[in-house]
Amino acid sequence: MPAVEAWFLGGPVDGRLAPVEVDETGAPPRTLLLTQSGYYIGAADQPNQPVEHQYVRDELEDLPPVYRYVGRDDG
Repeated sequence: MPAVEAWFLGGPVDGRLAPVEVDETGAPPRTLLLTQSGYYIGAADQPNQPVEHQYVRDELEDLPPVYRYVGRDDG
């Protein structure tokens, strides 16, 4: 499916644009799960386990679509 650009607000990817896959009708998904991991300098020589962060599409801001951070997805 084609992708759209979306703004992400209030979380680990705050203010960044990213491509988002749309469904067969061309609508962006209601919820996104973005996996992130990272290094902490001096604390470990291995990356942390990836953590999924949830973003939910803001119904009032749709040009471009805006996703607001709602927290970690701890399963």
